[in-house]
Amino acid sequence: MKTSLMTRNDPTYERLTLHQSVAPARPLNVTALAAPAPQKVTDLLLSQEASRYFILRYVALTIVLLATSSTLLYFLATPAFTKACYFGMALPIATSYLSFLVTEWAFEQPNSLFVLVSTMSIIIRMFNLLIAFCVGYLTLKLNSAGLIIGLLATYFSYLAIEIAYVHNKGKLLGV
Repeated sequence: MKTSLMTRNDPTYERLTLHQSVAPARPLNVTALAAPAPQKVTDLLLSQEASRYFILRYVALTIVLLATSSTLLYFLATPAFTKACYFGMALPIATSYLSFLVTEWAFEQPNSLFVLVSTMSIIIRMFNLLIAFCVGYLTLKLNSAGLIIGLLATYFSYLAIEIAYVHNKGKLLGV
């Protein structure tokens, strides 16, 4: 492949110098600027491993929470408390998976956007907990203790595995 440096006799040089104060040493390759930087295969494999870690922990935690809570609620709780607790558990289970998908997307973004998305994800879920409590307690007249226990125990359990996921993925990728 032949590469040539631009000289003052080159017509491209004259066009570039009309718009730029310093002429480039070689012709500008626009496709090289627009192409994304290639990632190493090992980075992609490590990223998939960290994502697999979260999904396995998410499924395991969901099974353990539902099995343990169902057993305890069957033997120890009133029907009103049980219904409120299950209502409280439903929102964090759904929002944790959605938060994982958003965090997965944010890992590919610049650091400032990643921090913003992660922080806003936690803040939005805290407001979701407040709204769910208001809806459950004020509108549906559910047992307040069952609702609070279901919401908070499930939310903080999923938050713990999400923090471990972000930590592991950051450590594996060297972020």
